[in-house]
Amino acid sequence: MAIRRRGIEHIHPESELIPFKFISPTYGVYKENLKEWANENFVSKRFPKKGYISEEEKAKIKLFFERRKNEFPEGSSFLIPLLSDLKENFGVIYIEYMEEISKLSEFSPAFILGVATFYTMLEGFDGKAEIYVCNSLPCHLKGSEEILKKLREKAEGKEVEVREWVCLGRCEFAPVVHIPYTEKSFGEVKEEDLERIIQTALEVCPWRKNKK
Repeated sequence: MAIRRRGIEHIHPESELIPFKFISPTYGVYKENLKEWANENFVSKRFPKKGYISEEEKAKIKLFFERRKNEFPEGSSFLIPLLSDLKENFGVIYIEYMEEISKLSEFSPAFILGVATFYTMLEGFDGKAEIYVCNSLPCHLKGSEEILKKLREKAEGKEVEVREWVCLGRCEFAPVVHIPYTEKSFGEVKEEDLERIIQTALEVCPWRKNKK
């Protein structure tokens, strides 16, 4: 189900589709990432060290941990939703956060890091807002490559990271752009929509809102 506003298709938030925050990693591998994995600095860029962790941060991590552990008590099944909570709230999952989770659970920081690095939607970009541009075949045929290029040009110098994403599951609205960790999706995107999409990403990004 979709609603049209200002000439843009917005996927209705009540649509019965997989929540984007728990989307399968199969949909989350973007092309640049395959090259970056060869770079030894990749992990430190996407999951950096903060150097310290505040008592407020510790309290939030413990709260999220207890909630997710109660929901998913078996084995390590709580880790993905817990890490997703941290990304949604902080924008970056620091190594110190993983060490804190390790203290609360039976899993080592290395194991937790292994889980985090497998799911590209958990990567952080210095707390920037993020925009996903679908590059699957239907979107590609409808011009998503040009949309990606133009979005990156317009986002340059702004607190926005534009990412190429494999299938956002909205093929009938190609080309599709999505703002992760929100219900904001844009379909049938044209160049004249891009400034508004960037501004929307800056306004609704949950971790940016949490810092205000």
